[in-house]
Amino acid sequence: MPMPRLAQFCLISQIVLAPLLLGGARPWAMAMLTILTGIGLIVTGWRGRMVLVPSTLQIVLAGTLVSFWLVLQAAPFWPMQPLPFDAPRIALYPHAWQSTIGNIVWLVGTCILVGQNAQNQGRAFMRHIAIAVVISASIQAVLAAFADVMALETTYWFAKQAHLGDWTGTFANRNAFGGLMAIATLCCLYLFCRKSAATTGQRIDHAGGWIALALIFTAALIESHSRSAAVALAIAIAGFAILYRPPRFRTGIWRTTYPFLIILSTLAILKIIAAMAPGLGNRFAELARLDLIQRDDAWQTAFIAITHRPLAGFGPDSIALVMDHFATDGLNRNAAWFSSHNLWFDAALIFGPPITLLLVGFILYRLSRTILNTASRADRTLLINLAILTGIMASVGWVASLPALILPFLSVLCGLEAAQTTQPAEGFQYRGGRLQSAPPDQVPRQSHVD
Repeated sequence: MPMPRLAQFCLISQIVLAPLLLGGARPWAMAMLTILTGIGLIVTGWRGRMVLVPSTLQIVLAGTLVSFWLVLQAAPFWPMQPLPFDAPRIALYPHAWQSTIGNIVWLVGTCILVGQNAQNQGRAFMRHIAIAVVISASIQAVLAAFADVMALETTYWFAKQAHLGDWTGTFANRNAFGGLMAIATLCCLYLFCRKSAATTGQRIDHAGGWIALALIFTAALIESHSRSAAVALAIAIAGFAILYRPPRFRTGIWRTTYPFLIILSTLAILKIIAAMAPGLGNRFAELARLDLIQRDDAWQTAFIAITHRPLAGFGPDSIALVMDHFATDGLNRNAAWFSSHNLWFDAALIFGPPITLLLVGFILYRLSRTILNTASRADRTLLINLAILTGIMASVGWVASLPALILPFLSVLCGLEAAQTTQPAEGFQYRGGRLQSAPPDQVPRQSHVD
């Protein structure tokens, strides 16, 4: 196998394998993914082909600084912390930084691998990533459907202890399964819009299979009964329809009425789905029950804990202990709260609010730069709505931190950044770090539909 093909295989195989490995979050699964990333980097740099673009170097620097902070948290030279966490260090578990830094190394290495693949493949890279996500989601949908037909309460790794009656595939959580189905649905819409065609009818004739797959993934998401995934997908699809609207809906009265009609239609469809799918509808109805433990109890507990250490955080693997110590009256202390069901709160508990704000700001900076510099409307639309989808799921749960859900968004973001640096789209050129229209005599006469 040629070296570039092997590097591409190492990335694509992770997208397909991560969901099969319980989402990829287990230590042994992370080890397998890290090995694949390492092999991909080795074969890429074997003949001196590795070129790090500025955005990738910034990611390497950010990962290094966060890792250094984790080591500092565990160092035993801090003032004695107050009871019950009395110790001369910030981190409650002084050796937990090792596994966390290992995860950071995988994350940064994967960003580098994505950048190298994007530079080698150019415009074809995004299509390969989208197809890989669709293949991965198709496997999960088939496994979930088979388990449902056979009445198997299993993740294919162990018997289910929770989420009984919900489609989860090889995931241990319905929200993770629903999140992957939502991402795959957006990828199907992207592949459909990316197909060149003179009219919408011709595009449906040539690429209608992607719409069919999108409907299948949406049905699988509904069977997972995941409220967060359903709401996130509805918002993302509405955003996709608004951002990628046909030219005739961008002027005149349609300029303002089209988004309103899309939002109204989305709300109506959600209402119909909730009525036709009792399992999902009942879960939405449970939000009104005050006797159930909801996410707001966990968020309140996490906020109280953060106020006790508004600068330093508590270090890796500390969330369960901290949530138990600061638990409010409404929180079930018999459960192991390894997450506050909000990744931003989780990050503030681990790193502290200042580092968390810097990380969020860095992500938003990289995202905004990529959006501004992306010439293809289809690529830009996919990136924006993947960011919306990921942001919503990160705000109401922890599953957005799973490698299976990180990899698609990471591949699109870092891939577009790297591809722009080496291969600007036709009719555009870079000036001062921003993508601008080329002079008329440089624009190709033959246009292409995204």
